[in-house]
Amino acid sequence: MDTASALDLLAALLTGRAPPSSEGDDGHRRLLALLATSLAVLVGCGVALLVRRSSASPQAVKAPPLAAKKAREEEPDPDDGRQRVALFFGTQTGTAEGFAKALAEEAKARYDRAVFKVLDLDDYAAEDEEYEEKLKKENIALFFLATYGDGEPTDNGARFYKWFSEENVKGEWLSNLQFAVFALGNRQYEHFNKVGKEVDQLLAEQGGKRLVPVGLGDDDQCIEDDFNAWYELLWPELDKLLLVEENSSAAPTPYTAAIPAYRIVFTKPEDEKHINKSFSLSNGHVVYDIQHPCRYAAMLLFDWAQDLICSTSEL
Repeated sequence: MDTASALDLLAALLTGRAPPSSEGDDGHRRLLALLATSLAVLVGCGVALLVRRSSASPQAVKAPPLAAKKAREEEPDPDDGRQRVALFFGTQTGTAEGFAKALAEEAKARYDRAVFKVLDLDDYAAEDEEYEEKLKKENIALFFLATYGDGEPTDNGARFYKWFSEENVKGEWLSNLQFAVFALGNRQYEHFNKVGKEVDQLLAEQGGKRLVPVGLGDDDQCIEDDFNAWYELLWPELDKLLLVEENSSAAPTPYTAAIPAYRIVFTKPEDEKHINKSFSLSNGHVVYDIQHPCRYAAMLLFDWAQDLICSTSEL
């Protein structure tokens, strides 16, 4: 008797009828069982895949944006018991930012119960409306504002300055804010420190409490000395606000800001074209400081036994 074909077995599997009898009935049954098992496995995998996709979709929709998650991680815990101090900077060449960061580092060592945040004014608020909402939450704020060109704000401070001086809500809405302003400019210009002066005045007019008079940094002279003089006035006021109660009776500590005036950087000849971009002229005079370096070709004589530089000679 002829054996049943594979098509007969498949038809039997789908219809549920037994295949035509043959001499190899046992082999046909085993083949039929194998086909049935394979079909069941395929159907099960398909169902599992559909269930997995349907359960994963709601989670993808509910996932918080990465930017929002990062912003929340950077915000200090409001219940950790520490006072927050915001240090805002508006800078064109990096000097104002350098002062803000140097002050923050010194203050962190002094006030262990305070959190110091150095903030770019342009990054502080994504939209202009957020400036008011966020500033209302600040209790202590220090502003480092440079005046650029003909009495104009710096690039990163222009949006805040326009909003604060023209479009902000009038009235004493900053009654919870205690502030201080250090302005950076150059007396050779007509509008010397215009931005810093105006922001200082507006902060006071709108309810803020001025901690010290506005500092007037003059880049035509020694702006580091101007900064030190301003901060010596600010230091006792910060002591009153930020020192822990048990140390409040202690005598104020003399302070000199650790603002490095110069630094030495060893460069390669092929890097000179990039370094030249950092050179600057101010009112026809060359300005050399940590933000505006100069080149000095020299040979260093090093004493390896003493671990020190013995002498230098200009090449």
